[in-house]
Amino acid sequence: MIPAEPPAPVDGQGVFLNVPFDADYAPLFLALIAGLTALGRTPHCVLEAPSGGRNRLERIFGLMESCSASIHDLSRVTLSGPHGVPRFNMPFELGMAYALTRKSAHEFFVLEERPFRLQASLSDLNSHDPHIHDGTPSGALRCLLGCFATPSGVPSMQALEAVKRHLDKLALKLQREMRIAGPFHPYIFRRIVTAAIQIARHRNLIQ
Repeated sequence: MIPAEPPAPVDGQGVFLNVPFDADYAPLFLALIAGLTALGRTPHCVLEAPSGGRNRLERIFGLMESCSASIHDLSRVTLSGPHGVPRFNMPFELGMAYALTRKSAHEFFVLEERPFRLQASLSDLNSHDPHIHDGTPSGALRCLLGCFATPSGVPSMQALEAVKRHLDKLALKLQREMRIAGPFHPYIFRRIVTAAIQIARHRNLIQ
């Protein structure tokens, strides 16, 4: 049995992203990174956990545990991939987040593409209303404002969208350099988060 790693210090601004990694979701992924950063939050995701090794699940849990909040997009409810199976990673990691709320101040937020569908796909969450993004980057930014915006000093949608446009260009450049089709790569994720912080500071959205 592998011993559990000691809990990491909790980053009060850290937000774990539990989202689909597919081409259609890439624009929303970049929007979430842009919006969280502009709101003073620090995005994290499974790309920071090594894909090899026997304790990857523990590393994912530890990374989520180190964040004060997490976002879980449950919009991929249809069969997919060459084997035509449902994708269980997102609801599984949501279960981890719920477990964290039982022992800490961790908050989780659920996203969906369509209204009312979650009641059928995960009825145990009927008391937890999802934030609906309509499958668009603007919708994802709108969800973030609903989850994390405070009454004072909230960036406008236009400001969030401006950060996202910069990240779109950087992601495309990095994807071409690395000859891959999407932004779901550890190196690209780190570069994009760093760039988002720099852009948000340059625009006086964060300190």
